[in-house]
Amino acid sequence: MLAVTSPYLWYTTRATGVVSLVLLSASMVLGILTTTRVQSGAMPRFAVSELHRRVTLVAVVFLGLHIVSTAVDSFVPIGWLPVVVPFISTYKPFWVGLGAVAFDTLIAVMVTSLLRRRISAPAWRAVHWLAYLSWPVAVAHAIGVGTDVRFGWLDVVVAVCIASVLAAAGWRLYADPHLGGRRTAVPESATRIIGRRPPLAGSVGPARPVTGVTPTRGRR
Repeated sequence: MLAVTSPYLWYTTRATGVVSLVLLSASMVLGILTTTRVQSGAMPRFAVSELHRRVTLVAVVFLGLHIVSTAVDSFVPIGWLPVVVPFISTYKPFWVGLGAVAFDTLIAVMVTSLLRRRISAPAWRAVHWLAYLSWPVAVAHAIGVGTDVRFGWLDVVVAVCIASVLAAAGWRLYADPHLGGRRTAVPESATRIIGRRPPLAGSVGPARPVTGVTPTRGRR
């Protein structure tokens, strides 16, 4: 077993943990915005979805660094197995176990996303909902095991992350991401059926016909 004790390794563990939490929170916000098909002139719908994937990938990279540095550092005897098997650590077993739960659920979401074309849509959607579980568990892990909580600045970071995700969740409930929702763009499949382009969120006035599609009514 590789074991190293170094203050720089400990700083790496703390820093990558905080960065992972911030990136996971950003991924949650972007994922929620993707479900509501939000878009703007500067940020089209596909860009929001692509940004969500890229931020999630970077979050997983930092999470991997956080886990490796935690397991390698012998100053706190956690080891390799407790980072993937919940609640078996000798050091703060409950809080470290929450981190393992968050990591396991995130890996399940990533694997099913990579295999999305090979599994059914209901199965993929059911597993993907685990992302909504992994984030609050990760927040609880950061609060319970984070040694920087006593300095106060980590409380501010956690508060901003929580406020951002709650604001995005509130927008999702308000937007109602279904056909006919309050401020949600109509899916492209629906626009092909009705032959009209949906108005942008907050716009006033009737929808404009899609270029190249002749309306069924008013035709001469």
